[in-house]
Amino acid sequence: MSAVAAVDDTQRRAVEDLVCDLPGGRPGELAFDKPWEIRAFALAVAAHQAGHYDWARFQGALIEAIKQWESTTPDLADDSWSYYEHWVAALEQVLADAGTLDAGDVATRTEHVLAMPPNRNHHKAILEPIAIDSAQPA
Repeated sequence: MSAVAAVDDTQRRAVEDLVCDLPGGRPGELAFDKPWEIRAFALAVAAHQAGHYDWARFQGALIEAIKQWESTTPDLADDSWSYYEHWVAALEQVLADAGTLDAGDVATRTEHVLAMPPNRNHHKAILEPIAIDSAQPA
């Protein structure tokens, strides 16, 4: 096995370990209900692997986002629960804390995306895996 293949295998196992720790991450369970959820997951993993934040910091922010929702939601069994909405809130928080993300830019981009008409391919699930060859220039 080449050194590159060994690194790829190690990174793949690290991501698999992260997935297994998520709700629905065990075999036979559905981890992602909507296409945006897997994108949010991938963004968080990629930002962590790129060194933008420590995973423990992200976990703490996720715990805080969930605690905040629990403290402001009188009926915890209501339909407003979304694990990945808290995931995105935690990701935004750690990236903002690291100076990587500007909250104003996020708000502007969110308004732009929400103003787009539906079915512009951002609502369609892409089920094939995406591979990135780091040896190829972007």
